[in-house]
Amino acid sequence: METAKRIGTENEQARTPRQKKLILLGILVLILIFVMLSLAIIELNKRDLKKLVFIHPTEKTFLKTKTVSARVVQSHTETIYVNASKGSIKEIFVKEGETVAKGQQLFSYEGSALKAELGQAEINKQLAETSVQQLKEQITSLETDLLEAESTNTPVTSDATNTTVTTNLTDMGDSDNIADQSILSLNAELNTAKADSRAAELKVEKYTLEAEKLKAELDSLIVSSNTAGVIVNLNQNVGQGFQEKENQQIAIMEIASNDPFRIEGKLTEAEKAKITPGQPIIVTSNVVANKNWNGKITEVSDYPTYKEPVNKDKDSQHEPIPYYSFKASLDTQKGLYPGYSTSLDVVVQSKQLLAVPETSIIGIGKSTYVMVQKKGILHKQKVETGQKTGQWVAILKGLKDEDKVGVNPSWIVHLGTLINLN
Repeated sequence: METAKRIGTENEQARTPRQKKLILLGILVLILIFVMLSLAIIELNKRDLKKLVFIHPTEKTFLKTKTVSARVVQSHTETIYVNASKGSIKEIFVKEGETVAKGQQLFSYEGSALKAELGQAEINKQLAETSVQQLKEQITSLETDLLEAESTNTPVTSDATNTTVTTNLTDMGDSDNIADQSILSLNAELNTAKADSRAAELKVEKYTLEAEKLKAELDSLIVSSNTAGVIVNLNQNVGQGFQEKENQQIAIMEIASNDPFRIEGKLTEAEKAKITPGQPIIVTSNVVANKNWNGKITEVSDYPTYKEPVNKDKDSQHEPIPYYSFKASLDTQKGLYPGYSTSLDVVVQSKQLLAVPETSIIGIGKSTYVMVQKKGILHKQKVETGQKTGQWVAILKGLKDEDKVGVNPSWIVHLGTLINLN
């Protein structure tokens, strides 16, 4: 009896692992069925969402571009140097990073000697003007005396019984000679005064010109900006009292212009052959994602600069590589800053081509097809595709304007399916 119980217990223990495996297998089967049902539901939902819609191919503009590298730069930078002939620096009025207007004062030179020379020139001018005024007064007085002397020495005439009687003054003797000599003396003195006055006026003109010249030189000691922009690269080694040597050329500061930024880069020979001024460009930058800017090529140099090959073998001879600089302008620069590296897609060709949505294209092996509807029945039409722009693909061969192309073809839709044209 005990032996029978023992055998039954062993059989029960032996069956338990099998049952566990069966239970586990059943669970896996249920999961698989659930996944398949879910996929079927998703596909049915997709079919409902992406209904097969027909459109006619439409013309779109497709651009053929050439991509080149470039960099954003300031349109203009003014570099200001210290002028040794103007003496030492007196004061700097601006700071690095400060925005300045055109004509704003930047710094000044000392100019003490020029101020002294200007002061002396103005004193000389005043003395000459005083001399001119005194001589004019003298001339006026001499002219008055001369008129009086001439009037007292004029013969007197009287008209009586239509007979002219002239008073003869010759009997006056020495008094006539004295009057004549007085007139001659006054004339000589008057002429001398006039000559002195003219000389004094010339001195006034001389000292006036000298003073104006010195004032201009003093004004030039205050250096102003020729452009509106931002102070960059202010030389910290140049300050008050700095005196430049004659054989030096030291920059004191740079002013980056506020004018719109531009694009600059270099072209190879092959790129220059395809890129000319006036061509539109589309600019992108790795620094600013999902954004582009429009512009155009403004200048391409005809004169190359040469660069040695990067991988140059010591034993082999390589000719320097020519590069041609180019410039481009931007329609807008928002989001771009000087120093940003950019890629330029230069439009070298623009064409109007028939196009269909990208979702209409079916790729089978190396061939591409679209679903077309002819008389209410689906057909597979082989096409040759070209460029892509946005969500549209150019059709080079295989379609006409009047064809009706399916927008969202699916493997669920079979060829030869009747289409409800309503």
